[in-house]
Amino acid sequence: MSIFTKVKQRSYQDSLKLMCVSAEIQSIEGIKQAFAFMGTEINKTTRIPAEVLTGDAKAAGSDDLILMVESDDAKIAELALQEFDKKISETGRPEKSELLPDQKPATLDEAVSVAPDANTAIISVPGPYAAAQAMRALQLGLNVHLFSDNVPLEDEIKLKTFAAEKGLFLMGPDCGTSVIQGVPLCFANNLKRGGIGIVGASGTGSQELSCLVSNMGAGVSHIIGVGGRDLSEEVGGIMTLEAIKLLANDPETKVLAVISKPPAKAVADKVKGAVKAAGKPVVLVFLGFKNDEPIFAATLEEGAAKALALLNNTDIKAKTVFARGKIEKYSFKPEQKYIRGFYTGGTLATEAGYILKEKGIKDFSIIDLGDDKYTRGALHPMIDPQLRNLKVLEAIKDPSTAVILCDVVIGYGSHSNPAAELAKTVQGSGACVLASVTGTEADPQNKKEQERILREAGITVYPGNQYAAEAAAKMILGE
Repeated sequence: MSIFTKVKQRSYQDSLKLMCVSAEIQSIEGIKQAFAFMGTEINKTTRIPAEVLTGDAKAAGSDDLILMVESDDAKIAELALQEFDKKISETGRPEKSELLPDQKPATLDEAVSVAPDANTAIISVPGPYAAAQAMRALQLGLNVHLFSDNVPLEDEIKLKTFAAEKGLFLMGPDCGTSVIQGVPLCFANNLKRGGIGIVGASGTGSQELSCLVSNMGAGVSHIIGVGGRDLSEEVGGIMTLEAIKLLANDPETKVLAVISKPPAKAVADKVKGAVKAAGKPVVLVFLGFKNDEPIFAATLEEGAAKALALLNNTDIKAKTVFARGKIEKYSFKPEQKYIRGFYTGGTLATEAGYILKEKGIKDFSIIDLGDDKYTRGALHPMIDPQLRNLKVLEAIKDPSTAVILCDVVIGYGSHSNPAAELAKTVQGSGACVLASVTGTEADPQNKKEQERILREAGITVYPGNQYAAEAAAKMILGE
């Protein structure tokens, strides 16, 4: 008997389908055994004896599919592998299966079989396995909200290209926030429904802007998250362009807001062309991007102000939502000169750093604790604030620290009481800590209640992230 092998790269299939197809192939006359398995190290060392693994199979990665048949006849084996490939590649939805009342679907295929009307899959698995799961969901005709981070860039490009060809959405990877027809996905807030549609290459950026407009009495039609790299030169804004087209044709959406770090110039030009073709008022919130065109906003608060102005047909030159009150004076010792920011939201961290630079502050450090390097193998700090607590304690003990900046992001998916976690860390320290709460009063944690908890711990609370960063700069400058 001889072993014949085929490796299909980047072709994830769930174990139930592989088992069923393997049984079908093994029933072919002349085939003694048939195997199909993903190329993980544990599969290669436990499923098949090492001596029968070919070189291609040994080199296969964890998201590569290995097909193997055992036969005396090379022609039969080749035909069997072709049939194997054909059956494995079928993308039709499976027949409806019956589960016991206390059973839950264990695979994507099984979930689709029991919920055939579903049109979106939320995927949150470790990065090395996420692309394969997302591709399978797309093959099943599902839109994908890919929450997973640490997904290779080349996988993102393949997934988004495939999704666009199929008329589907691949939201992500590392997509923290979407709200579709009022339904929050992953980290999101309880928002008023209204006419502002958001395309967000930023989770907390989308949360901050949407909460600002909701708290001002307006509302949001949809938030379509696209992942932080979508407007990079490599990805080319594939999903951003698709999202703009969708919102342009959505009767509920009256104004569009696109949120991102400054994109590559070629991609920015594509986006400008797309929003011009949309035929609806639009604001492009490219953080830190300086441009005199009214369509652009450099901060989230400016973006919210312009979106509200466009919605209400008022002056689009507005740059702030909140009136700036008097900033508290604080007496610092000579050695206290640093502003240290510890953020759970990446876009909020980026915005704070941009504002401090704009104000001329040189002695500062801003850490995004939601960055991939901190979340690999650990919970996101919006869920588990323990790491942030430790960082804040270190900063309090550091004699060079003057001001500590923090965000508190509430809503669905976040810690049940993040303000209390920060408060117990700061309480009684006498440190100058400034914070803002991203959320609404309708959120489970309640914005006003979170702000009260912070204030009682001696933390100065500002109504928005931009305002808090400006206040920190003014304190240092003595303005």
